[in-house]
Order: sequence, then C-alpha cells, then structure tokens
Amino acid sequence: MNTEIERLRAACERDLGDPAGWPESVGYPKSLALCIIDAIYVTGARHLTVENVVERYRSHRAGQGGDADTDGAIELLASVDEFGGPERWASEIGNLRPTSTAKNAPLRAVALVAAATALVELGVETAADLRAVAEDAERRGPARAAWCGVPGQRSGFTWTYLVLLAQLPEVRVDAAVAGYVAREAGSADAAAALRAAADCAGWDLAALHTALWRFESGRRRDLPSSA
Repeated sequence: MNTEIERLRAACERDLGDPAGWPESVGYPKSLALCIIDAIYVTGARHLTVENVVERYRSHRAGQGGDADTDGAIELLASVDEFGGPERWASEIGNLRPTSTAKNAPLRAVALVAAATALVELGVETAADLRAVAEDAERRGPARAAWCGVPGQRSGFTWTYLVLLAQLPEVRVDAAVAGYVAREAGSADAAAALRAAADCAGWDLAALHTALWRFESGRRRDLPSSA
C-alpha cells in the first residue's frame, strides 16, 4: 500500500468511525424525479421519512405501468398534475412538512413542483441532463440559481445533494470529497485514491463517498439520520 492510500485510510478511520455506522449510500443515476424528491425532502428529516416518500412514489408509478427509477422531471410534474396539484400529491405521496418553520412556509411538495419546473425550463429533464449541466460551468450557474430560488433551497445545500444523487462515485467524485482526499492524502486523483482505499480496507466505495461527503459538508445536522 502506498503512503497516500495509507494516509487516506487512516484519515477516514479517524473521521468516519466504524463503517457499520455509515449511512447507506443513496443515488438515482437514471431518475431525476427521485433525485428531486430526495433532495427536497432530505433536510431535517429521519432517513426513513425520505425513504417512505420515495417508495410511495415508486409504488404509485408502478401501479400506472411506469418506472420511477427512470422518471425525469416531466414525469414527476405529470404525477403532481394527476393528483390535482401539490397539496393532494403531498397527502398521497409526499408529506405535509413545510419548507421551513417560518409562518406560512409552503409545503415541500410546492417547492418540489417549483424546482422541477425550473429545471425543465432550463432544459434539464433527466439525470443525464443534470450531470451534463453540473460539468458545464456556463450552464451550472443558472441552474443552481434557479434551484436556490425555490423556497427552502437558498443555501445551496440541496443543490449540491441533488447533483450528488445523480452521480456515481466511479464516474465523478464530489468536489468536497475531492478536497478531503487532496488535503488528507495529497492525491490529485481523488477517484483512484478512494477506490484504492476502499479496496484495501474492504469498504464499499459508494458508502465511503457518501460518508465523506456528509462529513466534509459540515451540514450533518441537516441530513437525515441513519435511524
């Protein structure tokens, strides 16, 4: 094992603790619909709460002969329309949690519609579209600004999480994770270093990537717990 990988493994063991306690890696590389749902509902929620919303949407789409795991933003918006709007969709698929604790804050389902609509208007209809935008500095700025203009998304945290959900660590390492790898191991090739550290330690690569992103984000209080 080379020195860089030894340093990275030691840093991960120090900062992330027992891998058995790491949150399960989540991603929807073929479904922008599920990326949007998860990103909108993730903050301040138990992990099970988000899973339940995702599974209700999956079940609903399966009952229609559709496939939530390949749905884009247009299919998600059509689903809301079928229920007659975000309030009914929230009751049947999502939940009645608002976007914030502010008085008269809109439901998260309302934010979901606004976010999906904003992405579609920018030509971002699929997870592949989102990945392309995330790699294009000229298009990324307007897309991020549109997302952050939606109630409850101003900090940009859920935009970063949205992009993460659409990616696979084998394809693209999140910038925060790459920064951690560079800082702790001195490696410029974050993907190769993560893969090597995971292989030598017997860790799941996707779980390692997610755990590092949560640690490095500094926003763990906003993420769902593993309970």
